[in-house]
Amino acid sequence: MKRERYIELMDKALSAYTVEHMRQYLAEVRRDGLTEHGFARLASNLGILIAHGYRRELLPLFIEMMDFCCQSFPKVKAANDFTVKEVIFCLMELENSDVELQEKIAEWKALLATIQVENTYTVYAKEPTDKVYNWACFTAVSEWMRKYIGLAETEDFVDVQIASQLQWLDDNGMYRDPNEPMQYDSVTRGLFAVLLHFGYKGKYFKEMDDCLRQAGLLSLQMQSVSGEIAFGGRSNQFVHTESQVALLAEFEANRYAREGNMELAGQFKASAAEAAAVMGEWLEKERITHIKNRYPTGSQYGCEGYGYFNKYMITTASFIYAAYLMADDAIPATARDEA
Repeated sequence: MKRERYIELMDKALSAYTVEHMRQYLAEVRRDGLTEHGFARLASNLGILIAHGYRRELLPLFIEMMDFCCQSFPKVKAANDFTVKEVIFCLMELENSDVELQEKIAEWKALLATIQVENTYTVYAKEPTDKVYNWACFTAVSEWMRKYIGLAETEDFVDVQIASQLQWLDDNGMYRDPNEPMQYDSVTRGLFAVLLHFGYKGKYFKEMDDCLRQAGLLSLQMQSVSGEIAFGGRSNQFVHTESQVALLAEFEANRYAREGNMELAGQFKASAAEAAAVMGEWLEKERITHIKNRYPTGSQYGCEGYGYFNKYMITTASFIYAAYLMADDAIPATARDEA
């Protein structure tokens, strides 16, 4: 599967939002302020697609949305832990595109540079032993990405967040969130992968890398022939679940390709392609839903109350983009049953 396929899947995920829906969403946040991470994710993923040549007609709407997000982040706590990193991904993509937004990008970066942890983020560890869960890992990645583009010097803060997360790993290198939802294991390991992909070499590099290697092999064995993987507990029903499989498989494909083990690299590459195919099946439905059933999204049937459409549909595009970041077209896929 070609890397660009992930961008196509992002576009399909975003197509679940009509232009009217996006304009109404913007009107709601202008009235009520940011309250959760759905809106900023929608803005970021729209910008990434624009950078790749999609949705160019929505550039003025995107600018309005991004203005609101970057102006809000420094002063409003609204689950920004999840989305500061995604805004930065968006700005990086736009900088490398043919879209003429240099002045706006500089303005947005200046706003992001004013972020203070205590005013922007909801959950973070103050000490390495603090009992916080995976929100702190999202916070760590957002702060690492601010450092990555030169807007902050927060490596010590990131180290504290990582330390707080490592205490929840089991002997298999898997993340044990409260109530044991397996989806939270893959999400957290995916965040570890993003940190390493963007150059984290801090004091916990080896622990994270060992965790990813060990649990990655287990995940490869757990994936079914249909491309799916067992997800239990909270968040298991969302369309975005297989995006985490793809992200982690692409990361591990790169690892084994660097080490010269092309057979194993190819198996992980095949794993990613199979997971993406599952996502594609759901996103090709005539009416796209954010959960794996065919009930109207507004009914919330089969969905926990926290997982409403505006928050979790666009999460699919966000996680697909992370898989795109990891993907390398030079690695050929090898059928997993040939191992």
